[in-house]
Amino acid sequence: MTVTRFLAEEAAHRELPMPPWMFGVIGLLAFAFLLGLTWSFRGTAQKYAPPTAHGAHGEQHTAPEGDTAHWPEHPGHH
Repeated sequence: MTVTRFLAEEAAHRELPMPPWMFGVIGLLAFAFLLGLTWSFRGTAQKYAPPTAHGAHGEQHTAPEGDTAHWPEHPGHH
């Protein structure tokens, strides 16, 4: 019985495909890549936010001729 159990444990033992610390390095690199991807979208919400009725300093903006407003509730903005 002991011999059979010993052989079964030996058959189930497998080596890792790389050193254990490499799994940590790969995980850190993956998170760094995802952080860079997220960081690349900074400011996107501001680009697509509806404009205010007046510009940032209170001046009224008018669209150039032939330009249509992106936001129907604020005609004349581009």
